[in-house]
This record gives sequence, structure tokens and C-alpha cells, in this order.
Amino acid sequence: MEKYSIIKSIYLALLCFTIFSCETPDLEKGVTYNKGLLNFYLKIPGESNEYGAAIAGPYKDGDTLFIKVPTSEEAPLDLTNLKPYASLENNSYVSPAIEGIMDFSSPVEIKVTDGLGVQRTHYIKVLPTPPKTRFNKMWFKNSIELGLKFPYISGIAVSGDNLFIHDADIWNAGGVGVRVFDRITAEQKATINSPTTFTMQVKTDDAGHIVINRYNEYGAGFILYLYETINSTPKEIINFTVGEGCPYALGSRMSVTGNLLEGKAFVYATAPDTREFYYWEFNNGVPLKKMPTIVKYPSAKESWSFASVKRESIADDSEHFITYCIYDGNDSEDQKKGSRFEIFPMDMDLVQMNQKNNLYKILGFDVFTINGDKFLATLEQGFWAWDGVVLKVFEITNKNNLSLIPDDPEYKKFSLLESDVYGEVNYNRWGDVSVKVDGNNAFIYASIACGAPDKSGILAYKMTYLPQ
Repeated sequence: MEKYSIIKSIYLALLCFTIFSCETPDLEKGVTYNKGLLNFYLKIPGESNEYGAAIAGPYKDGDTLFIKVPTSEEAPLDLTNLKPYASLENNSYVSPAIEGIMDFSSPVEIKVTDGLGVQRTHYIKVLPTPPKTRFNKMWFKNSIELGLKFPYISGIAVSGDNLFIHDADIWNAGGVGVRVFDRITAEQKATINSPTTFTMQVKTDDAGHIVINRYNEYGAGFILYLYETINSTPKEIINFTVGEGCPYALGSRMSVTGNLLEGKAFVYATAPDTREFYYWEFNNGVPLKKMPTIVKYPSAKESWSFASVKRESIADDSEHFITYCIYDGNDSEDQKKGSRFEIFPMDMDLVQMNQKNNLYKILGFDVFTINGDKFLATLEQGFWAWDGVVLKVFEITNKNNLSLIPDDPEYKKFSLLESDVYGEVNYNRWGDVSVKVDGNNAFIYASIACGAPDKSGILAYKMTYLPQ
């Protein structure tokens, strides 16, 4: 019996030796560490961002890890000056040791030994990657250079090769109402006469048709005129009267989505001192109803001073974009009110951009898409009427990024551009943005409205989209 016990003990000892010689488990958790390298990271010295391999581990022997690290013309990446970090599974180690600053101007070979003693060879290759977008200021042309007569520019639009600028003597009909420029060279090409008095906005639909509105001043109601071409006779397509409920100054800001002559299209308009926006749906050039649909916007807790609403597409479930500003003269210190930018479907499940991302007044905006990525361009001014205005561009493809603030590590991927400061005194709070997408380029135009002809005008930027 004793002999049997001795044999059994020897057998168990040999069994245990065999098991533990094959793998190195975590005795507390029963985990086997056989993965080795889990990822590899790089930092640019002096920056907080880490850049990891495009594909996370574990990796096979001989795998190359590709790591994209940002570079630009202004700050070219120094491949000889990068700080590496290896993410290893327990009981694994790397050789040669990863420490300090290393040169990655050519692929770097590392060897990783896992918890079982198995060694794998990996190669680290850095891919200097330009930012997704690059911006070039095309020009700023003031009102004198453009030949504008009225420096308080209330509306612009861009379509095809043309840039349309509202430049009307609002007290008189029949004279020049809109000037048409080449959108690249800023050379004037044509003029469009005003269809009526008190015109405010010029817009184009998705097919390039031109619309000019009369906003509701002196009880005239909101009227919209359509021009099939620059040389066409205007056709009245909306006439919403005060007697029918048109609020004061409806049409101060408006937008168009779709083709107003074929298929489905929408016209949106807003007025000050309300919480409502108004829209008309068109089918083959005819509004479905003479009266607009009126939507009370629940996110605004009090009447806005001005607002703008844009519909993304003609789809029934289309998202909408809105900016509204609740201006309070007593809010100069705390600035708790001011402008908001929000995205909402018609069921009002909205997403709001963190207010720290914009100045007190968002005067105008446009949203555009390139290669499936979505961008927001805003024209903004501070609290005071004499504050300058700036053009900003954000990438809003991921709506979660709307909550980012300037201190967040990913903020640079969200906030892409902030221009120099332009303008002068702008008591009217006018300003507009219009974007033309052409392939992988976006041409962004912003109207700078003020009383000084040498300070007002049009700012033009080109954004180049670089597929990653």
C-alpha cells in the first residue's frame, strides 16, 4: 500500500511538471499569457496624444504594425524624434528595450517574448499622415473692391460657378437687387433686379434656381420669388400675408432644400422674437399648402432674437440643423444665453453643440458633406455689436464630438478652422455662410456685414478633403 502511494505521488509530480513546463499560468486566475504584444504607441514629444497601430493585437510572427502620426506643412513630422510605448501582456517582454526617444525613419524591428517563452518578431512602420482637411484662404474682398453699394450684406448663396450677393436698395423695386460674381475670381458677371421692396435673402435650390425673398416689413408679408436662370423673369411662389398670420420680419433668415421646380423641395423661414419656425413643402414647383407648417421649437426656453433652420435632405426622416440666439443685454458678464447649434429630427431627439465652442452670436451657418463626412461652417461674433467676426469649421460626422470642449485631447479633430477677425460694428446681426462642394474640395463663403465699406465684404476659403 505504501509502495502504491509512493508511485501515485511520483506520477502526480510528473504530471504537474509536464503541465507547468508547457505554459506559464497566472496561479491566482488560471490565465495563460501567450499573446505577447497587444499594441504599440507613439507620442510626439511635448504633446499628449498617443497614436496606436491601425489594428490592435495580438499579432503573428513577422507582422508589420502601421501607425499613422499627423504631419502638416506647418509642423512636419520628425520621424527621428518619437517616443514609443509597447502594450504587453503579463509575463511578456520586448527586446531591445523600449525607452526614451527613437528613430522611426525606417521600420523598426522588435522582438517580443510571451509568457510561454515564445518569441515573435514584429516591425513598426510610421505613416506620416496629413490632416483630413487642409484650408487655404482664397481671398477677402471688401465692399469697395466688389462694387457693392450697401455694406450691410444680408444674404449670399453659391451655386455652380456663381456667387450671389444681396445688394439692394430695399426701399425701391426694379433696381439692382443681387450681384453675381465668379466664385473663384470674384469678378462680377451679372446683376439681378429686385422683384420688390424690402428684399433680404438670396438663396439657390439644389438645381441652381435662384430665389429672392421679401421679409415681412410694413405688413407686406413674406413673399418668395423664383428665377429659373439669372436672366429669367421672377415668379412668385409664396405669398404669406399678415392677415393669414405672418409674423413680423419672417424671412429675415431662410433656407431651401431640394429642387423647387421638380420633385420634392422645402423652404424654411424664421422670424425674431418667437420660438417657431415655418416651412413649406413643394412638389413639382407647387406648394402642397398655401399656409406654412409651423413648428414650435422646444429647446429654446424663451423667444430667440434670431434663428436659422436648414433641412439636410428631402427625405421624410431628414435631420435638421438650427442655430438660435437669445440675446440679453444684461448677459455680458455671465453670457449664459447667446447662441446654440443643434441637430434634430422632427421627433426632436436633439443633439446640442457645447456652447463653449461658439461665440455669443452665430450669425450664419452651413452644413456640407464630403465622402460621407459631415462638416459645419459658422460665422460668429462676440457679445458686443463692435466685436469682430470669425469663420469656424467643425467636423460633425460623429455627433458625440459636439460635446467636446477646447481642453479635450480630440478637440483638434473636431475644431478644424478659426479664421482671422473681420468686420466692424454690426448692430443688425447680419451674416451668412454658403458652401459649394466640388469633388474633394469645399469652397466656403462668408458675408461680413457692417457699416464700413472697407471692412464689410466676402471672405472665401478653400477646404481640401484628404481621404485617410
